[in-house]
Amino acid sequence: MSQPLTVRTILYWLLVLAASSSVQSESPDMAECTRAFYRGEFAQAAQLAEKNLRTHPGAAPVRMMLARALLAQGKFEPAFAELRKVLSTDPNNTDALYYVSLIARESSQREYQRLLALAPDSDRAHQLLGEVALAAENPSEAEIEFQNALRVNPHSAEAALALADLKRSQSKFDEAISYYSQAEKIGSLSYPVAYGLGACYTYKKDYSQAANWLRKAVALAPDSAAAHFALGNALFQGGQLEAAIPALQRSLQLEPRMKQAYFLLGRDYTKLGRQQEAQSMFQKLDQMNRSEIPGERKQPAADVSPEQELPQ
Repeated sequence: MSQPLTVRTILYWLLVLAASSSVQSESPDMAECTRAFYRGEFAQAAQLAEKNLRTHPGAAPVRMMLARALLAQGKFEPAFAELRKVLSTDPNNTDALYYVSLIARESSQREYQRLLALAPDSDRAHQLLGEVALAAENPSEAEIEFQNALRVNPHSAEAALALADLKRSQSKFDEAISYYSQAEKIGSLSYPVAYGLGACYTYKKDYSQAANWLRKAVALAPDSAAAHFALGNALFQGGQLEAAIPALQRSLQLEPRMKQAYFLLGRDYTKLGRQQEAQSMFQKLDQMNRSEIPGERKQPAADVSPEQELPQ
């Protein structure tokens, strides 16, 4: 059975292919460096690149070749330093950005393996395994690992918060509220905790509690459009129509293309009998919808579902 390709193996072949495809159009000195690389003589390729850079320090292609030769030898830190030099003069160099991302991935894998080897039953190891499981769309495994993290370290606010977010994503709001409350007691009130509690109470239709927590979320993150919208939504659903307007307006100041806020403001103004302002909100929403696909008229704003989905 064939072994799965590691990041380093993939990186090696990408480096070789990139080097071999450019030999024909390079200067003699650069071509010699590239040929050495293609022969697998990476140390020689790096030496030739360094020699070339002593006379042409601003030659980005040569510095890229040096970085590639260092990467092929597993010298990630010096390769990263060379790539940073390329990006300092050419921030949009796609090759440099690509190899930097591969280095970051390889480095994270190394640290991940090191953590698991040194402390396989630590709360951090279990939390990391939980996050990996979430990324792999395996919430059951993620929950087990987050629970293990909390078992090993009952004072881990991060593990409690991860479990709370997971339970909220599964619409298990009572369990989520319990974990959010635990995270707050362990650490201190944070935006994710306040927003999470506000969202849970909103879905449970306890709008008074929701507004209370969402006001705290807004105070902790005043530039969060999501928090202002969620507060406006809770106030609107709880019948506090006038109080909802400033929060919804602020969400649109922070995020002018938040469709939910236009629609909810339109509904709010309609209930208050402010028909002209309501129509203005619905018209703006219609314009946004129609501008997304030229020539195609989308569903009128007045027909949008009244069920409001909170931003994440």
